[in-house]
Amino acid sequence: MRVYPTMPDLTVQTPDQNNVSPAAPLQPRQRWHWPVAILLLTAAGTMLGNRLADSRTGQVIAIFYGIGLMIVGLSGWWLFFSGGTRTRRWLVFGSVLLGITVAGIAAVREVWFEGDMRPHVRFHWDPPSPAELAQRWLSENAPASPLGQQTPERLANDSAGFATTAQQLTFAADDWTRYCGPGSRREIAGNRPQTDWKQNPPKLLWRHPVGEAWSSVCIAGNLLWTQEQRATQECTVCYNAETGAELWRREDSARYQTAQGGVGPRSTPTVTQAAVYSLGATGILNALHPTSGKLLWQRNICSDAGSEMVEWGMSGAPLVWQNTLIVDAGGLNGKAVIAYDRSSGEIVWASGSHKAGYAAPRIEMIDDKPVLLVFHGDGLEAMNPDNGQSLWLYPWVNQYKINVAQPMLFGSRVFLSSGYDSGCVLLDPGKLTDVPGGVPRPAEVWPPTRSLKLKFNEAVQLGDYVYGLDDGILACVDVNTGERRWKGGRYKYGHVLLWQDLLLVQAEDGYVALVQADPRRFTEVTRFDALTDRTWNVPAVHRGRLYVRNASEMACFELPLSGS
Repeated sequence: MRVYPTMPDLTVQTPDQNNVSPAAPLQPRQRWHWPVAILLLTAAGTMLGNRLADSRTGQVIAIFYGIGLMIVGLSGWWLFFSGGTRTRRWLVFGSVLLGITVAGIAAVREVWFEGDMRPHVRFHWDPPSPAELAQRWLSENAPASPLGQQTPERLANDSAGFATTAQQLTFAADDWTRYCGPGSRREIAGNRPQTDWKQNPPKLLWRHPVGEAWSSVCIAGNLLWTQEQRATQECTVCYNAETGAELWRREDSARYQTAQGGVGPRSTPTVTQAAVYSLGATGILNALHPTSGKLLWQRNICSDAGSEMVEWGMSGAPLVWQNTLIVDAGGLNGKAVIAYDRSSGEIVWASGSHKAGYAAPRIEMIDDKPVLLVFHGDGLEAMNPDNGQSLWLYPWVNQYKINVAQPMLFGSRVFLSSGYDSGCVLLDPGKLTDVPGGVPRPAEVWPPTRSLKLKFNEAVQLGDYVYGLDDGILACVDVNTGERRWKGGRYKYGHVLLWQDLLLVQAEDGYVALVQADPRRFTEVTRFDALTDRTWNVPAVHRGRLYVRNASEMACFELPLSGS
């Protein structure tokens, strides 16, 4: 009998519908293509912003915007479109945010910025900064100050304010008694310097720790004045210019500090035979006896104007005009510019409604008449210095309403410039256009151009040319046309002084260079290392001696001079 192999059972098994377990719900997949797209788009936008920006500051701002948009985009994707339960998404997001915050607080001691807004982080395990070391030294070695708690005493003299309560000063024509030197022109008097600094370098006479500030110095005879922040005290300090020894200091309980703006005062004292006038970052205006430091009177310009301190601190150095002291206080209460009686501190006149600028007010002779020029945050105003009457106004506003560089006079024409992509322009006050309901507006000799952008640096003039740091790079501009002749030398956000046919350039990194003031080409002649940290302070040269400072130290060098 034939045996057949057993066939497999091909019967389709039908499951019992009553015994089937329900399938688990499908979990939505993570949509990882969205974060990749966000990263690519923000990276592309940042690169485009960098290409379109015509300054280093603009490039850094583009990076900040790109990073911010990336964080917002990724956070939005994770919280609303990444999938998963709402509890899980928010728990992960909160944990990451909390972790970053705790780690940052635990690790970061300080964040500071260069002039182009590039950030730097100083961690708790890093060695002390130069400013911290200076503060430590000053707290242990600076002489005790008896001048902190004085009551105001008026100058009981004539209306010009010549004091008789202490030793009087005698001034010479080359004394550096105000911001940027005689006439605030940024010009150095005396013999031309020798330029072989490699073979014959400047000689260090003294070096001294100082408190944080972006103030410059004033020098008359053998006395030097500057402003500093020492712990919680805002100080006006007098030094022996020959030795660097501290002679006296005035202390006020005030402190300005921001990550981008740094710490301490930013204005520079103005010195007369009667008084040294100093303006603090929070608006405290002191009149002090120049040789003793005694308090003569005190005001707060922000309180007097009913204004708020501007974002980066009150900066414009006080201007002495005849019997008055003029400041740019800002505000919208008709007191943006205030003139005080030099002797008593009483308000003589107040005028205008503008946001305060950061430039020092100045007097120029235009058409043989003294004109007060005030560079507000929203434009340049010409005023009668005797009564505050507005003569004309040229609107000039950048994104942040930050105008710092003093206007410059070429004949009867006025050159002005500012950073943040503003540029520069040349005005003719002899040609005014009436503005309905406002003050006249001067004509433009040539329209605004971006050939020179003075962010928070002053420029100098020689002949028909302006030399200044165009967002950190030295440039030469023909004032007749507004065209840039050359651009070279990345000194970053330092300062420039004119010494005959040479430019003395204080670089942000601390070194000092000499450059030919030649409209044909850029030529750096020599340089030497004067300071070693971020330097935004204007240098001074007095009788062949170079005085430099930053937020941690001040130094004096004997410069080799031609014919000496």
